[in-house]
Amino acid sequence: VTSSAEDLSFNFKTDGVQESMGFLASWEEVGDSTDLIDTEGKYLISFPRSFIEESPEKICIELFDSEKSDGTIETQVFINDKEDKDSWIFGESPVQKQTIEIKAEEKLKCFDFILPKTKESKGLLNIKVNFKDSTYSVNSFKEITILKKENYPLIQTDKGQYKAKDDVKFRVLLVDHNLKPSEIKTIEELWVEDPRNRRIVQWKDQGLDKGLMQQEFKLSEEPELGTWTINFKAGPLKEKTTFTVSEYVLPKFEVTIEPPAAVLRDTLEAEWKVCAKYTHGGSVKGQVKANFTSTYQRRTWRPPPPIVKNIEMLKIVSADDDCATVTLNSEQIKELTEKVDNFDLKIEFEEEGTGTTEKSKWSGSLVDEAIKLDIGSSSQQFILGGFPYVAEFSVNNHDDSPREDDIEVCVRLFKDANEIRNLFNRRGIWSMDEDEIAEIGKKMVEIKYSSKCHQLRSENGKIKFYVPMNNIPKDVTKLSIKATAINHPANETTKMKQPMRKLDVSLTHTTADLTLSVKEKQRSKISCGEDFKAKVYFSSKPSKEFDLHYHALSKGMIFKSGSIKVSTEQTNALESLVGQAKELSASESNNEKESIEGKVVSDQEIILPIDYKVSPSLKLVVFINDGNQTLTDSHTYDVEACQNHKVKAEWSEEKVYPGSPVTLSVAAEPDSLCAISATDKSVDLLGNKNKVTSETIGKLQAEIGDRKTSRSENYWEYQRKCPQTYDAIKVYESTGIQILTDLSFINSCETITDAKNEPEYEPEIMHSAVAFSVGGGQTEADYDEVAYDAPVPV
Repeated sequence: VTSSAEDLSFNFKTDGVQESMGFLASWEEVGDSTDLIDTEGKYLISFPRSFIEESPEKICIELFDSEKSDGTIETQVFINDKEDKDSWIFGESPVQKQTIEIKAEEKLKCFDFILPKTKESKGLLNIKVNFKDSTYSVNSFKEITILKKENYPLIQTDKGQYKAKDDVKFRVLLVDHNLKPSEIKTIEELWVEDPRNRRIVQWKDQGLDKGLMQQEFKLSEEPELGTWTINFKAGPLKEKTTFTVSEYVLPKFEVTIEPPAAVLRDTLEAEWKVCAKYTHGGSVKGQVKANFTSTYQRRTWRPPPPIVKNIEMLKIVSADDDCATVTLNSEQIKELTEKVDNFDLKIEFEEEGTGTTEKSKWSGSLVDEAIKLDIGSSSQQFILGGFPYVAEFSVNNHDDSPREDDIEVCVRLFKDANEIRNLFNRRGIWSMDEDEIAEIGKKMVEIKYSSKCHQLRSENGKIKFYVPMNNIPKDVTKLSIKATAINHPANETTKMKQPMRKLDVSLTHTTADLTLSVKEKQRSKISCGEDFKAKVYFSSKPSKEFDLHYHALSKGMIFKSGSIKVSTEQTNALESLVGQAKELSASESNNEKESIEGKVVSDQEIILPIDYKVSPSLKLVVFINDGNQTLTDSHTYDVEACQNHKVKAEWSEEKVYPGSPVTLSVAAEPDSLCAISATDKSVDLLGNKNKVTSETIGKLQAEIGDRKTSRSENYWEYQRKCPQTYDAIKVYESTGIQILTDLSFINSCETITDAKNEPEYEPEIMHSAVAFSVGGGQTEADYDEVAYDAPVPV
């Protein structure tokens, strides 16, 4: 704002939906507008969107100015202690304040910030950064969510089903959000109810040892049959679980069904293998009754009775056999699936001599594709600028074994189709005359920039390829790759479909001399307890030096941050990038192969130690500051379930005779409290939903992580005005992390506008992408105090 007047009046207005509680604004005098030139970003501050009270939360600041002096970062939190909880009137004194010194040579500073216990659920985080030489400063505010410490209960029973006069043994385990023993020391009330909600037994003031307690009681001679409930109450925490009381007989053996890998619509024959094994491992002899069924129900206002079709079979498992094979031919399959695609198989296995019967069942559907054709480790975003797009398709049989087959891969380049969509969105085809329709038709034809198809054969179940992406016009915004299994055409008679998959890749153009990409975008889970090496590739001029910054984020937590000094090589590492992949061009002329003069491809590994802190997922964000531009890429990796406390249990022998001694060995950390239970395998065959296993704890870890990441801010203004900035923010927000920065990928978006003269907004169809590259500019970000340089009538 420029003015020669001594007094200026401003009237700030916000979107009534997004900022209903108001906003913070500040202003400062700046020099002449010509002094405001594009500069490189100087800082990036990252912190959790949600803080758990009385628990350390990590805040990190990265500094990109090599000429800075010593400084400080001051963090304080204010809460709203007024009666009107919807207002943004916060107390004058912070509930917590912390000042950390930053040395001039430090580029990255991370520290723990602990909020005290408070009754409020939201706060205002104020971060101030100052340096002794006063070259620049930061004074930013951001709303945060304050979460209470929670305890997570687990109730374990030794069995899932009990009968009269059985001992019911159970445990209660309470852990906090770090999966450590809860601070709760006593369970005030613990009781068991029968199916008629009568209290059968109860205990008061049960002490917890390292968050664990166990109890037991004996069922009467004639207990109420049905579902029983174990309940407990510890302060505000309540939990319950159920078990079953019935007149069961322990199973002597277990029946399993091994189905075909897939039941194809045009198959001539499908086989199911039915086996019965005693708990000691021996095969059961007897008779197998198989019943295939399908049910069709018409969906009408008054539906008629369902049409049920059955095919019954009888098989004998003799002394010479271990299993029975149940077969359906093509006519039987057609009969079962005349009106539906899914059907069931129910098995009754009767033991020879005793007549003991055990049951099992299977459900499945028809498959209409002869092979499995899938997108492999292929990215859906790509920044243009020097290296090719590398991807793969996987080709497998339905049993997941690799397959060699002929695949047609068509590579296409498209211009942005949103302009056409918006034309139809604003006007509609019925309001257009013939000339307008013809004109739009020309534009629709021009959307496809180029296309070329290639015939390939999969090797070891993979088709690895790369597409040269040089000299792509700026109006081309999508790379579309379609793979088709040409040896398996569609058949209208059998209703088989031709396997076809399409990979759409959003293209981002940049004018920078440097581009980057995270290559190892694998879809399989990362192993725990090992170092994971993420490889980042760069395209640039030889011997270029820069800092590669990275953030590893998980469950609303900054797991690891850092920067690596990178110097690009003189030699080209393109072969390392593409490996054994085949080159596929997107046009007949193959203009995209012509190299960009003077550029080479280099790579750098980022080593991340994978442990329980990042299970079950980890997001890696990488970025480079290149002049007044910020280049970035990101990827989310799935991590296998793992815990900090390593526990191992094993028997001394796999198989022993009755009466023989056997030893159970348990290994854990020193001073661990170990709760052990052992049951007969025949009991386990009845099922027990109250087991506490590594999978159970893995699900609990994911649930705890969701608490800090499920809340999402509405960045409608960014999405409308700056889609690329919106994508950049959501990369962090999706992991529960917020950022404050003057880097160009945020600061290039102007969110303050002249409301009086702002043009009428026309809704547009947005296309989101995660990879982005944005040029810098001196603008106002909604959470930073930055000079506002735009003419507004005053």
